Amino acid sequence: TLDSAEACYVDVTTGDIHPILEAGTDESYRYVLDSKNGAVLQYSSGEHGFVTQADLIVNFDSTPTAEGRILNLTSDLDVEWGDWLVADFQQAVTGVAPQWFDEESFLACASVEGKTVLYRLYLDGRVEKIFDELLHLTGATIISEDELFITYSTTTVPSVLARLNLTTGEITDLYNPNEAYLAEHIVTTPERFTYKGYDNWDIHGWYMPPVEKADKHAAILYVHGGPQVAYGESFFHEMQALAAKGYGVIMINPRGSNTYGQDFVKSILGDYGNHDFDDLMMGVDYILETHPEVDADQLYVAGGSYGGFMTNWIVTHTDRFRAAVTQRSISNWISFYGTSDIGPFFVEKQLLDDINNPQRLWEMSPVAHAKNAKTPLLVLHGQSDLRCPQEQGEQMYMAMRKNNVPTKMILFPQSSHGLSRQGLPNLRQARLKAITDWFEEYSK
Repeated sequence: TLDSAEACYVDVTTGDIHPILEAGTDESYRYVLDSKNGAVLQYSSGEHGFVTQADLIVNFDSTPTAEGRILNLTSDLDVEWGDWLVADFQQAVTGVAPQWFDEESFLACASVEGKTVLYRLYLDGRVEKIFDELLHLTGATIISEDELFITYSTTTVPSVLARLNLTTGEITDLYNPNEAYLAEHIVTTPERFTYKGYDNWDIHGWYMPPVEKADKHAAILYVHGGPQVAYGESFFHEMQALAAKGYGVIMINPRGSNTYGQDFVKSILGDYGNHDFDDLMMGVDYILETHPEVDADQLYVAGGSYGGFMTNWIVTHTDRFRAAVTQRSISNWISFYGTSDIGPFFVEKQLLDDINNPQRLWEMSPVAHAKNAKTPLLVLHGQSDLRCPQEQGEQMYMAMRKNNVPTKMILFPQSSHGLSRQGLPNLRQARLKAITDWFEEYSK
């Protein structure tokens, strides 16, 4: 149904469908693996909408004639299964697919604190962490009991094919397709940091210094989308390009981001623009305190999707940034409810309200606060964006113009919500140039 799901056994000979597990309202199951001992399914609770981490469960003997037995393997493990790391160099990767070690145990990958972690789960209920390093695993195939072929990325290397020894943890690189390129080009190494955000919560981030060191340099706070994704230990081309232009780049996982447990990810629900905003501003303060080379008078902000919403929110709630770039953004939750391909679902699950309470949606909309804005704003939007439709960017543009704030809008044809990652190469280049041109226009 529209608000629940079933797991079913299908007889391919007769076409008969036999329900074996029923899910309640907003709950769902997803097929993961099966064997003669049972089917492994991923179960998502509806308690907090789609932000709830999914448990891995086993339905033993899932034939239609058997009663079956359910075992939740991960009910006591507060991690998010799958790959939730966001970057722009992993468009075609499939992720680490669950797979059997033997008839009694299987491999699964989770995202934890900005990195990917491997687990071995046993059908008797045991869970064993088998690999946990500062990198982004993008693929894996079991070779033997203690070896895997893997593909991985780091903050300085786009992609490598390697062999992983699970006993020793040793990684042996087999092929780096970018080896020759990296030998001739400079990439900067991001610094992973932790600071205290609002309510003394631990917040993680990465600071990417510019390629060329300077006594004083500008920095960009770059807010990720989602918000239920996360920056992590993965190569990010756009951030490297900005660092090559002389900017430091501040990347933060504020509350609402994935990979830090359920309390962290659900804390943003119904509270957009409040303590997530505080986390980000406190992160900028932390970088200024720990990196005196960052010029506090040369701060910029950018972001896309949720990051675009937050960029719009930031420029209507503070003037500490010299210029801003909002991309594929949200500016008005009322119209977003009716025009986005996920409008009603997203607004009701994320903001915990609906179109019947337009005043509250309006109060959480950046355009409602545009009269407070002073920061020059560049609006970038794809004309084929169904997730955050073009009208969202247009509203923010007009609101800024109405309030005499310097603003400019660039619309990209043949471009969806994924322009920055899967867009046409010439348009991706044009987008990057537009960002740096705008910041340079408003630099000292």
